[in-house]
Amino acid sequence: MRRILVLVVVLAGCHPKLSAGYDTSAHVRGPLGNLQSIPRIAGLTGQTDLAATAPEGRTVNAGLAFGDRVFHIGIGVRANNIAKSTLDVMNGPQYLSAAASLDFRYTWIRIKNFSTNLVLAPTRTLLVDSANASYSWGSGIRYGAGVLIALRSFGVYADAYQEQIVFGEGPAYGNSTRTGVSVGLAFQP
Repeated sequence: MRRILVLVVVLAGCHPKLSAGYDTSAHVRGPLGNLQSIPRIAGLTGQTDLAATAPEGRTVNAGLAFGDRVFHIGIGVRANNIAKSTLDVMNGPQYLSAAASLDFRYTWIRIKNFSTNLVLAPTRTLLVDSANASYSWGSGIRYGAGVLIALRSFGVYADAYQEQIVFGEGPAYGNSTRTGVSVGLAFQP
């Protein structure tokens, strides 16, 4: 109970920050990248030569952080490779993934409404096989840098990142790397 009280006091002194955006550019290398192009129908029928490649989608992300003008600690969530056909039985991807991270963000240059920041975040990635509902977990680290242009409480941001993910089991067994650029809107009252 004492820890909860300390956490409430600390968060009450900090300003919340909400953000939402999407990846304008994302590339995945390694076993996880190889799974993204497998269509769901190939997983259901086992015939990989008859099915068209699943279309590449975008990664959407959202975050909630607490902190001051210099340092933020927050939670980020991402749905990876989301396209119009994601839920389509025939043309959707067989493997779906989502990630969550504990973000540590440090603002190191601030000039009026413009600021730059560095981010370091341990991550967990969930990989789900939509053909048979099996899943596996990967752990990793996400790091990068970004810029924010703020106008009062609202801002527009762009983050360049790299994420190293390790799966210890399942179809994505091994090391994978996701790199990209996220853009979006941020709100901090």
